[in-house]
Amino acid sequence: MKRRAGILTFLLLGLLSLHAQLYYFDIGKKKDAFTVNFLSLMNDAPNKFVHYKGKMTSLWDTIHLGSHISQMKITLPGAITARYVQDSTYYCEFLMGYYETLEEATAGMNEWTDKISKSLSRRVVVNKHDYGPDGSFLKENKICAAQHSGFFHPNISVQVTRVLTNNMYRLAIQLYSGKPYYYYWIAKNEPIGGFNFVNYVKNTFLAYNIKTKGCPVEIPAYTCKGREVLNDSDFINYGKVGFEGFMDARAQYDVTFGNLRASLGSDYVYFFVPYKRPFLKRIAFVRFDDIDIGRRKTLIHSIMEKDKPVITNSYNRKDYEIWLSFVY
Repeated sequence: MKRRAGILTFLLLGLLSLHAQLYYFDIGKKKDAFTVNFLSLMNDAPNKFVHYKGKMTSLWDTIHLGSHISQMKITLPGAITARYVQDSTYYCEFLMGYYETLEEATAGMNEWTDKISKSLSRRVVVNKHDYGPDGSFLKENKICAAQHSGFFHPNISVQVTRVLTNNMYRLAIQLYSGKPYYYYWIAKNEPIGGFNFVNYVKNTFLAYNIKTKGCPVEIPAYTCKGREVLNDSDFINYGKVGFEGFMDARAQYDVTFGNLRASLGSDYVYFFVPYKRPFLKRIAFVRFDDIDIGRRKTLIHSIMEKDKPVITNSYNRKDYEIWLSFVY
């Protein structure tokens, strides 16, 4: 009974951690029309903006080829047009203007970025991207709503593109649907409990080679589980077993989690990964500079529960295993 209570407590803590950061933006008594409409759309992002989607107008237009275009029931003050776009994802797009020079368009991009920041009470993280003069997609400010402990994955884009037919510069704001991951900051100078373990983890990241069949580096106390490919990503997995029941495994998991935070440092952030059995908890680490990259180096720290192949004690029917998965 105690073991079951311990597992239920651990699962509950994991769920609380996963959902502790509520994706909701209080409108309250705000009167500014831009802020009210913008926050209303942000709050409806997990619902694919269904409360603000209007009638479908076309299956494509000159900008969104091959996309389903619908009207919007609300707009952002200052926008020329508002569209609901459905292609590989769902997003709202607001055309904010055309400019003759890139400098003017960049200034406009920064002004609207500042207005969005003000609507979010200046609690934002802004990743600025300059894609160079070639091509049609030139500049972009990706905006993350932030809180004290971290920030949400960027789901706001203020972007400048070149219209190839007339060489004008197009400025638009896009809001993407879905509930974004919440990334937690790692404090600077956290105490490190295992220097050798830290070095092995870092070396595993550095030693990766796409031609590697097994594990590139040995990590003491962990067994190489081999390499696998899932959804176009390479996974190199290490496992650790031999725990004296659930409480011992959980304690080891927490210690390893603390060492990983300290070893990777403030250049990294972490987030809770959705999981299914046999996993009990999964936490992923990524570099802050890589958060909006599709295929990025990721370390996933997991604990799982498995049935014992041979039961020798009616009170200990489970085995526990901790995994380190390096994803490339």
